[in-house]
Amino acid sequence: MVVGDTRALRRVVLLWSGLGVLLLIAFGGTFAAVQRAYYSPSGFVEAFARSVAAHDVTSALAMPGAAPTKTTLAAAKLPTGASRELLRSDLLPTLQDVSVVSDTPGRDGVHAVVVHATADGAPVTATLHVRQTGSVLGVLPLWSFASTPLGVSRITVAHATNFTVGSHTVSPRAASPDQPAGAFSVSADYLVLPLAPVELGHDSRYVTAGRVLTEPSPGEITETTVDAQPTAAFTKAVQKEVNGFLDECAKQRVLQPAGCPFGAVIDDRVQGDPTWSMVTYPAVHLTAGDSGWTASRTVGVAHLTATVQSLFDGSVSTRSEDEPFSMSLSSIVIRPDGSLSIVVAQDP
Repeated sequence: MVVGDTRALRRVVLLWSGLGVLLLIAFGGTFAAVQRAYYSPSGFVEAFARSVAAHDVTSALAMPGAAPTKTTLAAAKLPTGASRELLRSDLLPTLQDVSVVSDTPGRDGVHAVVVHATADGAPVTATLHVRQTGSVLGVLPLWSFASTPLGVSRITVAHATNFTVGSHTVSPRAASPDQPAGAFSVSADYLVLPLAPVELGHDSRYVTAGRVLTEPSPGEITETTVDAQPTAAFTKAVQKEVNGFLDECAKQRVLQPAGCPFGAVIDDRVQGDPTWSMVTYPAVHLTAGDSGWTASRTVGVAHLTATVQSLFDGSVSTRSEDEPFSMSLSSIVIRPDGSLSIVVAQDP
């Protein structure tokens, strides 16, 4: 009985020892997985990227070293007054397939972690720098961004006063109010999240811009221009104003209508009042100038009818002929109420 009991006890000990080894192996594997997922440079960066992908901007910026404080921005030589208006969850693209592709430790203890994803279906990549700041229980390292993961997009709106992101309208003048009141183009600096380019544009009655993407790069300033160009409605509205102006000129019953681009010189005596009518209106072609829209020189034709008495023999005849002329517009400004202010260029 003693021998049998000893053998049974040995089997029990061996069984529990084996189970203990398996548990230790499982625990070790779980511990390593947890360390890789949550307590490694790659895990730290991936957690940040997944917060951005979830449009959880608050959680992303709450991670150690992520908040864009004046200190972190100044350390990265970024504008400390950059606007946060684009750090809105509803403006972020659809971010998918987040994965860390490399983790390169540096001699200074800073890891360069490259993370990849797709933003609205297009590939995006960012290199983020993290360093260890402590540990949990002496075995699980804690990490922080060594430099800000955010970038700055310097957005210029050419020939307009605002840009759109989705259905949201943004005014650079609000973010940078020191710009001249009558500036034809405006710009401002905006903080942007890595891996999250946002699509900018402009659509209004008179000007429109093709869509452009910001190109966020951690710790860097990138330039983006929203280039607004005239719409057909703008050209049509200016053409209407020009035609109306010339119609008013044609109402003046003189050889040289005041303030107008056409006129005639007759050496003989004019009897009665000459009359004008428009034959061809000059076609308007809008271009961007330094401080507003302009229209380059173009040709029109007015028709003059006048009764003329010859100074040579006293004979009387009717002069009826076309008078070509040219004109240009030196300034076309869209007022805040949508009306137009147009200045006709004066010939030298």
